[in-house]
Amino acid sequence: MDDAALHPSFVTQSPTGVTLAADELHVWVVPLHGDPETLGAHLSRAERQRLERFHFADHRRRYQIGHGALRAILGAYMGIEPAAVEFVQGPRGKPYLAGKGPYFNLSHSGKLAMIGLAPVELGLDVEKVRHLESLTEIARKHFSPSEFEALSALDGDARELAFYRCWTRKEAYIKAIGEGLSMPLDIFDVSLCEEPKFLACRDGKEDPSRWSMLDVSPGPEFVGAAALRMRDVKLKRFRLAGC
Repeated sequence: MDDAALHPSFVTQSPTGVTLAADELHVWVVPLHGDPETLGAHLSRAERQRLERFHFADHRRRYQIGHGALRAILGAYMGIEPAAVEFVQGPRGKPYLAGKGPYFNLSHSGKLAMIGLAPVELGLDVEKVRHLESLTEIARKHFSPSEFEALSALDGDARELAFYRCWTRKEAYIKAIGEGLSMPLDIFDVSLCEEPKFLACRDGKEDPSRWSMLDVSPGPEFVGAAALRMRDVKLKRFRLAGC
């Protein structure tokens, strides 16, 4: 994605000096097609070892830029060097900061990464829109009956867009609660329309009224969503300078 296609609400800047208020969600867009060396220099020894296991140069470059950018952004918010950022894992592998700092989530698709930061648990998902021959089968398997019914009432581009809206909103929610794909996607409902909503949760573990879902789509080729256990969220969008 070039800058001309980026949603105009994304402001290009450095994360240095940016502060996160108690009612804010910050979303950073990071293009993954540039030179990986500068951001890749921030990676830890373990991350470099993982990098070496990638077989394709394009995958290595995306990992270097995406994870290097995550360190650069978190380090700026915490007031420390990117290489000094330390992570720990939750019970199901979700990463957290080892020290005091914001909650965060990273997602990437195509040649774009998105990083979300918030004062509470959050999930973020971005998907590059592409034609899927198996769209109906995927929706039938993973969407709730009411979501599948709503999707089936649509045709053409509207149906494709609704599918990606539903998918990213579901992914954002399960990433927020740290369950990953171990949680069945059909036990909760989200909206498929333009306005993101968490509609119902049939396992009784969460109250949808306590949650916010936001559209964080970076441009016409992508659909993005964020989910937070917080109401009245103020969204700020940034594009990482230098990428």
